[in-house]
Amino acid sequence: MEHEVYIPFPIGSVRAALADHERVARCVPGLQQDAEGAAAPEQGAAPGAGGGSLTGRMRVRIGGSTITYRGSLALTPREGADGVPDGFAVEGNGAEARGSGTVKLVLTVVPRPAAETDAADTGAADGTRLVCSGTVTGTGRIGDVEDRAAAAAGTRLLDRFGSALADGLRDDPPPVAGGIGAPGDNERAIPGIPEPESAEPGPGPESGPESGAAPEPEPEPERTGLFETDVPPSSLDSAQGGAPGAAEAEAAHARRTMIGRSAEEVDHAPPRGRYAPVPAPEPASGAATLRWAAPAAAVVVAGAVVLSRALRRRR
Repeated sequence: MEHEVYIPFPIGSVRAALADHERVARCVPGLQQDAEGAAAPEQGAAPGAGGGSLTGRMRVRIGGSTITYRGSLALTPREGADGVPDGFAVEGNGAEARGSGTVKLVLTVVPRPAAETDAADTGAADGTRLVCSGTVTGTGRIGDVEDRAAAAAGTRLLDRFGSALADGLRDDPPPVAGGIGAPGDNERAIPGIPEPESAEPGPGPESGPESGAAPEPEPEPERTGLFETDVPPSSLDSAQGGAPGAAEAEAAHARRTMIGRSAEEVDHAPPRGRYAPVPAPEPASGAATLRWAAPAAAVVVAGAVVLSRALRRRR
């Protein structure tokens, strides 16, 4: 079977679209791709070589009946005599979802500029034609179909694929490949190569008389001891011009002063505020005691008198 499909886009865009397996899978009519079989790379293929396979289910309308096949479809770029990519080789294998029949497809798709073909339409010179040639063999239900009906089904399938590919290029055009030396030219040959670093020099240190000046030394912090007492320099500073004997005498005097002040403050400075001692309770006065003792004594005496009189009456 041989057939040509016209695509109203430049040949470079069409080749880039055919190299995108996800785009090809969306353009194949009746293909329901498996989630785990999305453009799986072929075993043994180098990364970025372009080879890959699609797995899933595909429904095909042939001779008034619909056949569902389950299998895989491989799309591999084909190089020409000069080493330049020249078309794609398509190979598909499948089995009937309901039945024991099988099918095998061997197809070659070569994009050609429309100016090189004998097209009758005038607008073909601005587009690309996909020259398709291949064979389909199978057993089962497809074996019972006439050759004319099978060829018509294949032609209709290729036309629908070309129409879907053109719509995809119109809605989502592929990135334009740059020339030699472009920022992304390494990615097509060997993926993963980093982009060349920019040759622009970065901002360097400022040049001038101020840049070479030595930084000013920071002043040493003042040495203060406990209770704001000046602490003399250590004995290690004797090399700077001080006498060792004078430094030791000053240190001893400072220690005695600190100890003396601490003892004096502890012995003679009473605590204040929340830490002040609680005063002892004042003793109760005699007048306050008589205030409640006198009435009680009077009540006791009166009770004794009444009791004695009552006893006398009984007698």
